[in-house]
Amino acid sequence: MTHAVAAHELDPQIAEALRTVEVKADERTPSTADPLVRDDIAPLRCRSLPIRLYQGPRDDCVIVFFHGGGFVKGDLDSHDSQARMLCEVTGRPVVSVQYRLAPEHRFPGAYEDAVEVVRWVHEHAGTLFAGAAARIAVAGSSAGANLALGAALALASSPSAPVAQLLVCPFTSGDPTLPSRTEFSEGFGLTSRAVEWFIEAYVSDPAQRQDPRFAPVLAENLGVLPPTVLFSSGLDPLRGDARVLLQRLRASGVHVHASEEPTLPHGYFKYAGLSEAAKDAVVRMNTAFRDLLDDWYADVAHPEEELK
Repeated sequence: MTHAVAAHELDPQIAEALRTVEVKADERTPSTADPLVRDDIAPLRCRSLPIRLYQGPRDDCVIVFFHGGGFVKGDLDSHDSQARMLCEVTGRPVVSVQYRLAPEHRFPGAYEDAVEVVRWVHEHAGTLFAGAAARIAVAGSSAGANLALGAALALASSPSAPVAQLLVCPFTSGDPTLPSRTEFSEGFGLTSRAVEWFIEAYVSDPAQRQDPRFAPVLAENLGVLPPTVLFSSGLDPLRGDARVLLQRLRASGVHVHASEEPTLPHGYFKYAGLSEAAKDAVVRMNTAFRDLLDDWYADVAHPEEELK
């Protein structure tokens, strides 16, 4: 019998995990023998970034994925299962990016990596994945969603502009005055104190918190963004970030498929192996992104249908 969980009551399976074990972003050890997955290097200006390529059966676009970790931690291995599932469910090839981390590389290092690597993948899509179209979608979780969003804004109206984006538990401003920063300040995994620690490790000047490259929700024109899938957590100090972003996206006329998961904490992807609610949310988010890409491709492949 399934336990009925009230809105804004932490999922009991996750609550038990928080009490008894430390759950890392991803316990899976990547398989080096997987012929559909390989590591490579993205040569950017004055630096190179490690990337991991996941081959999918579709070739209409390539998804560039940015991991979470507060701009301070995370790598290709820690979020391997997220990238794999994104590839498996959407059917599209995925490029997972190991961008530079703070405090060794402060703002705007990670932002610049995100913009440049999306542009680079667009230019080399057909080489990275034989026959893949030079079209890009972006995806990310937490700080990675911040970078995906920032890249989509920077490249809007350019040949490398993403055609869609998946944003999960996004960090969009880190505004400490939002109610969720107090309401869920502790007791749900990510704490408000940790959010501030991550921000201080990433920015070198408090004034940078108002820079739209750091806080993309502050960008003047969000209407240039592509159709969006936005999944957020109901029990998250960054819940307010997602709500403000959703409000601004809709006010700007951007098509958004949004879901706020009322019983889940920040970064619930890592609980998918322990919690049925988290697993269900993860499946729904990836399926929604697949459907968005399918709809987009149908419009591109059959534009005459739009005229009927």
